[in-house]
Amino acid sequence: MKATHALKKVLFLLPFLGMVMLVGCQPDDNKEPEVTPVTTPTAVNKTLLLQLVNAKRASGCNCGGTAFPATTPLTWNNVLETVALDHSLDMSKMGVMQHQGSDGSNVATRATRRGYSYSIIGENIAWNYPTEQSVIDGWINSPAHCENIMNHEFKEMGIARVGSYWTQVLGASH
Repeated sequence: MKATHALKKVLFLLPFLGMVMLVGCQPDDNKEPEVTPVTTPTAVNKTLLLQLVNAKRASGCNCGGTAFPATTPLTWNNVLETVALDHSLDMSKMGVMQHQGSDGSNVATRATRRGYSYSIIGENIAWNYPTEQSVIDGWINSPAHCENIMNHEFKEMGIARVGSYWTQVLGASH
């Protein structure tokens, strides 16, 4: 009799267990959607970017405890902008923010590929800054990025953005 009573309980619960199992197999509606990489440049205000960087260079800056005196302004360089764009596109396609390109390249290799003959080259990268002001502020608040911006040896720069990925390339040509 007890076995029959237990069997009735199992048979009664079986349909409910099946529904729970089916519900558990449903797609997860709360799952993050996959992000499709952006493959076209996002317009940037070159004049504003140059003004923001040169204002900081003109006033001097403290980069993580190291004081940098005022220095000469940078000029915009279209080749460096293209080098920056190449890397921002690559980061967007890979979905990662890193200095190394998907082909193993670094900024020096990428600049050389584009025909930029340099005596010094540097790169700042950033992700998820919505405006020119915010990305420059982010770089200034990061000691290593700030040091690049304030380095008196750099004479030119180019910046590009693809989606949320920013790249600034700084250099001095031969």
